[in-house]
Amino acid sequence: MSGAQVVVVGGGPAGAATAARLAGAGVDVLVLDRARFPREKACAEFLSPGTVEALGRLGLRDAAAAEGAWQHGMRIVSQRAELALTYADGHRGLGVARTKLDLLLLGAARSAGARVDEGVTSLGAFQADGRVRGVRVRDADGRVSDVAAELVVAADGVHSPVARSLGLELPAPWPRRVGLVAHVEGAEPDELGLMAVGSRRYCGVAAIGDGELSVGMALSDDVRQPGESITALWERVVESLPSVRDALAGSTRTSRIRGVAPLARAVRRVAGPGYLLVGDAAGFVDPFTGEGVHRALRGAELAADATLEALRRPDRDPLRYPGARRSTFAAKHRAYLGLQTVLAVPALLEYCLRRAAARRRAAAALAGVFGDYLAPATLYHPRTLLELVRP
Repeated sequence: MSGAQVVVVGGGPAGAATAARLAGAGVDVLVLDRARFPREKACAEFLSPGTVEALGRLGLRDAAAAEGAWQHGMRIVSQRAELALTYADGHRGLGVARTKLDLLLLGAARSAGARVDEGVTSLGAFQADGRVRGVRVRDADGRVSDVAAELVVAADGVHSPVARSLGLELPAPWPRRVGLVAHVEGAEPDELGLMAVGSRRYCGVAAIGDGELSVGMALSDDVRQPGESITALWERVVESLPSVRDALAGSTRTSRIRGVAPLARAVRRVAGPGYLLVGDAAGFVDPFTGEGVHRALRGAELAADATLEALRRPDRDPLRYPGARRSTFAAKHRAYLGLQTVLAVPALLEYCLRRAAARRRAAAALAGVFGDYLAPATLYHPRTLLELVRP
């Protein structure tokens, strides 16, 4: 298999978007993925308004909208409280199946000039003279070979073989959860996505077009009972959350239940001589508000810029990439850690939901920050914090 200036390992949103940007800038790009597209993927399939805007910067907003269903906000429901968050100023989220979204993004990479090889499994990066020089792969016939590259972009997900081969993986951070996702049809779609929170679990429901809903749940890793099947677990969680049970009334599951674990991921570094990590491979906290695809697409913008700069350096080291990621994602990461703390304490969650439901400024800030169209600092404004915590 011939090499390339840049080898992108992983053809999902992060890899495909990075490849599209690099190929559009005239870089010789090869995308490798072990799957053959379209492929199923465990994903809640809800795109925040900020994610929709990132698709627009790739020229894919309208095409994605034609495949999915618009969402005008999110309804968060706990046992004794409820908060409806409506996106402001014309911002809208989008529910779209990953099989369709992935094809659009990979098609954009191909149209920009990237080569795409499917059914090729990455075995990790190889190094020489102090930097990464390419990736070792196994093709569909079992043949192992080395694919040379001036720079490797690892967009190969939570269980990244590239990160593992470079010794970059860290123990999964708190919270430790597993995810389950399935599609149903026959239920009434809603213009507001639903996020139901229960003890050691939460479940999201969103319309994704063609009469289907995506149902995604995140569960503490001790929720599954001994000997319980995945189907029985999924059905038990649905029944344990009344708002989800009601939203799915009369529906029929149309897909198998897909799973992923762990949901959280951490790495020692996101870049070094000859490589960088993007998307879930670079770290991920939790998917409560559909953060994964937003980080993938926004991260791809940073990764493409860093790669272009690194290709001009003799050591091919994307030196500015870690700092660019920190300045872009650190404040949002702190907001997510705060959200996870609130989710872990039911009484605190219900208190905050009631306060935000009664106070417009707080609700607007939550909608905008977790919808990725307002700066996270909006949540930390003293007036906003006061609205969330004062009686």
